[in-house]
Amino acid sequence: MNRKLNRNKLPKFELILAFLLYLLAQYVTSRKEIPQAGSEHFRLIHPHPDRESKILRNVGKILHLQWRGLTNRLWSTLG
Repeated sequence: MNRKLNRNKLPKFELILAFLLYLLAQYVTSRKEIPQAGSEHFRLIHPHPDRESKILRNVGKILHLQWRGLTNRLWSTLG
């Protein structure tokens, strides 16, 4: 998580948040791609240079780990 991020290669912070809201709304579909994409976007919030809030940083890290767990459980049940 401590990797330096290249600001030029990152999506805008607002786009990450907007897509996360979309993913949360779609999660009920139980498609295996949704938790995986959610985890990745939460991971992007944690070190994002435009993220000034420590609360968002911590929430991004925690939710990344939780959604990664959802992905792992879904993959193991779908085999």
